[in-house]
Amino acid sequence: MKRSVSIKEFIQEIGIEDVRPLMKNQSKKFEKTFGFKLKKEIEISLYFESNFDRIDVYQELKFNPDFRKLYTVKYDPYNVGVLCVSGQATLFDYLGSREPNLLTLSRLLNVDFKVSYVQPYSNTTFKGEVVNGELLGRQCIVQVNDVLPELSLGLLNQIGKDETELDLLLTRIIPFQSTVIL
Repeated sequence: MKRSVSIKEFIQEIGIEDVRPLMKNQSKKFEKTFGFKLKKEIEISLYFESNFDRIDVYQELKFNPDFRKLYTVKYDPYNVGVLCVSGQATLFDYLGSREPNLLTLSRLLNVDFKVSYVQPYSNTTFKGEVVNGELLGRQCIVQVNDVLPELSLGLLNQIGKDETELDLLLTRIIPFQSTVIL
């Protein structure tokens, strides 16, 4: 099994004190290396066990003015029981401490759901479960390649804005080395 480290351990290992300058520099490297800027919003998927809960959440996100100004919601055309929600810049904006957010929605409607996010390009993944307005069983896995670290580190700013937000989402870094194929 590959060794994973927390954000704090990772930045200590590379000899820096704050993750924000790292995120900014790696984001600039990403743009320079790949030649484009990413969208300002990310999209996450919400999984429901009950079709009634899915419809309730859809209606609330679509028609409640407090949520409508924050989020765009659509049904996943390929997965029954899944809603795709966009409108926020970071994963923490959806599930963090600033309300209203999706945790607020869970409390208001008394609805539980699972959350999934797979970051385009880097394959950084987040999985969590929202139960009674609390984010449980959460983990964010960021695989960092030694050849192109900016591929994943340059997109950390889509997970959270600082070390605290990344830690609250239980972000783990898995460094790995590329294999040369001859």
